[in-house]
Amino acid sequence: MAFSKQATLPGFDRTFEVSSEARPYTLRDNGFVNTKPGNFLYERPLETASGAKVVLKVTIDKNVETLKISTVTPNGLNSVDVNKLTENEMVVEKINFIFDGFVDRNCLIEVNS
Repeated sequence: MAFSKQATLPGFDRTFEVSSEARPYTLRDNGFVNTKPGNFLYERPLETASGAKVVLKVTIDKNVETLKISTVTPNGLNSVDVNKLTENEMVVEKINFIFDGFVDRNCLIEVNS
């Protein structure tokens, strides 16, 4: 998946962009780590009530301008649509909470598409 100006998760009605106020130190303060190519990666393992495990990944490019968002299996090989999981309410709530935090801390902005 390539970086883009706007990103969303499949099945979610929320679209995000990197905030113009985001800086590398802002991202690191909010749990992002630097990758070898210099990008910023946030990874958060999540588990549904039924025991299914997924990992939320938010990657912001090294210029802090574009991003990509995905949910994948724990080994990172397959994409997962959280809305198709059984007993997914807790995971959806956690993902929304994480994104609300990123918006509140000026890492991301939510756009109306």
